[in-house]
Amino acid sequence: MPLHHKPQSGEPRLRVIFADASIALRMPAGSTLADVADWVDDIARQHNGSLLSIDVRMAERRNAPALAGAH
Repeated sequence: MPLHHKPQSGEPRLRVIFADASIALRMPAGSTLADVADWVDDIARQHNGSLLSIDVRMAERRNAPALAGAH
């Protein structure tokens, strides 16, 4: 997975922001939050700076099922 990815609109991506750097990754289709947690853990271990924030953009689901109880 490349560490410097220019995100496109609507594309799933993960961005990990440190005090001195920002790393953006394209996320494969079907990625889970467990996958995201593993990637962030791997990136943080390799980077010596302080982790400031994590930005996750999931792909938009088309024809998503209605939530139970939603009105």
